[in-house]
Amino acid sequence: MRYEKVQTGWIIIIIFSIIICSLTISYFTKIGTKPISFMIYMISTAILVLVLLVFYRLKVRVDKLGIHIIYGIGLVHIIIKPEKINHVKIVKIPFSSGLGIRITEKGMLYNIQGRDTVEISFLKGKSKIVQIGSNDAFALKAFIEKKYNVNQPL
Repeated sequence: MRYEKVQTGWIIIIIFSIIICSLTISYFTKIGTKPISFMIYMISTAILVLVLLVFYRLKVRVDKLGIHIIYGIGLVHIIIKPEKINHVKIVKIPFSSGLGIRITEKGMLYNIQGRDTVEISFLKGKSKIVQIGSNDAFALKAFIEKKYNVNQPL
């Protein structure tokens, strides 16, 4: 029994696609008095495509090994071990918290869309908190509690 949910980051896909298309159009049409060189075009496009591949989706998987937070093609892969989890709760984050990987006053935030997060408190030397953005937060929280027998704080 395992939980797996994939969220697509349409905002980052659209923004980066527009930027890549704009760069391509400006390179091939030689817009302006100082058009960009081929090398600048290739380096800029390669960096943008790499960032897009790394952050275009967020996959959350819960299995016997732990809670996996996987961005894009898998270069960013965080695992929270089940034996270290203290409690789980749902938190609505402010819009200003943003998208992507963020350091917040509570701990790390991994989000790709929306404002609902599952907040997980766990031990790793000292107590840490991770918030995972999800468009299915209630199901994720329920699955984690059931799978790992996590007790809720009072």
